[in-house]
Amino acid sequence: MMNHIAEQFQMLNGHIASAISEKDYTRALTLDRARQDMLKDICLMDMQTIDAEFFELIEECARDNASLIQMVQEDMSHISWQTSRSLKAQRAYLS
Repeated sequence: MMNHIAEQFQMLNGHIASAISEKDYTRALTLDRARQDMLKDICLMDMQTIDAEFFELIEECARDNASLIQMVQEDMSHISWQTSRSLKAQRAYLS
């Protein structure tokens, strides 16, 4: 059973990474909510059934997610910079 859950968790992470790389943030958010729900369900399970290998998988996914979050933050910063620059150009044009 834990192998099935681990496969689903990894699959969700892969889909989230794909959505982020495609800049489909709405899809990434929806998938992340599903992943969070899965983690909540795991927390309710009997801890004796969860092995150390599964926790290593979760930690690896967390590291990957931190990298993805950094990428999104950089994208958002760039978008904000571009928007600010466009607004300044529009104001200058209208003045």
